Amino acid sequence: MTKLSIVIHTEEEFDWDGGFYRKNNQVTHGKELTEFCEELISVGAKIVFAMDYAFVTSEQGQEVIRHFQTHHSDSVEFATHLHPWVNPPFQDEEPVPEKYSYPGNLPYELEYAKLKVLTEKIEEIVGYRPTTYLAGRYGVGDNSYKILNELGYKVDVSISPFADFRHQHGPDFSGYTNEIVNQQSIQRIPHSCGYISRFRPLSLRLNRSTELMNTLNSNILGKIILKIFGVKRVRLSAEGYSLKENMELLKVLKLEPVEHLIFSFHSPSSKPGSTPYVMNNRSWNSFNSTTVKILEACSSSGIDIRLISNKQS
Repeated sequence: MTKLSIVIHTEEEFDWDGGFYRKNNQVTHGKELTEFCEELISVGAKIVFAMDYAFVTSEQGQEVIRHFQTHHSDSVEFATHLHPWVNPPFQDEEPVPEKYSYPGNLPYELEYAKLKVLTEKIEEIVGYRPTTYLAGRYGVGDNSYKILNELGYKVDVSISPFADFRHQHGPDFSGYTNEIVNQQSIQRIPHSCGYISRFRPLSLRLNRSTELMNTLNSNILGKIILKIFGVKRVRLSAEGYSLKENMELLKVLKLEPVEHLIFSFHSPSSKPGSTPYVMNNRSWNSFNSTTVKILEACSSSGIDIRLISNKQS
């Protein structure tokens, strides 16, 4: 049976184009996030809150945690999300260069120290040690899995299939599909992302191997084929993607078949004006409706909506 986990990048509000400053640590969307997640749970959702330091140490963040521990403890998991620029110990340089906004680019000692502080803070607040990790900006690196092992993590959800962030000093995932792999005893479950097109057999071929897309992109004829068939890379998310695109991606990934799907969004999207994806009430209504309809479709099609941690699931 196909499994699906809902992973919320649970974090502060900040200007995504305004640089990486430790002062950008405000959390004012607690009420909206609680109400939205209550709605999702009412349609069968189980939610993984991957929380960063700014959120878990904020008053509103802790109110969200207490609410779901009190009312829906069996339907939530608290995980870890490392934003280096708001997580002590701090570097001297500010703003943090974009390269070091990716945790995996930090020196080993600093990446370890930041994740240790965050892990222990989450354990202090929620009462158990998190075992699921999401690197900020999907930024795992050469040392990340050794560090995750040392700190007791079991699962990483930082892989973004078919994506290449090297243009902004980030990792290159262009060689990854949605297949679950193990690295240094850490199970790596990718954030669900894949290709859709007007010709589903082509979509399936593109999602099963990265070589075909590389070949098609390498010549004019291949690029014409991609355009004719309307090939588009889509993330399983209501942030920036339509209901139609999400539903087609679900069908393609189920046919793949992909063992474990990840549906994701950022917590500030629950409050209009807090992310580029949800800037006003109109886009909020679309985001809300799309998310609910996707989860309802998953439930009705027999997808097992579940948490990630074995202990919590």
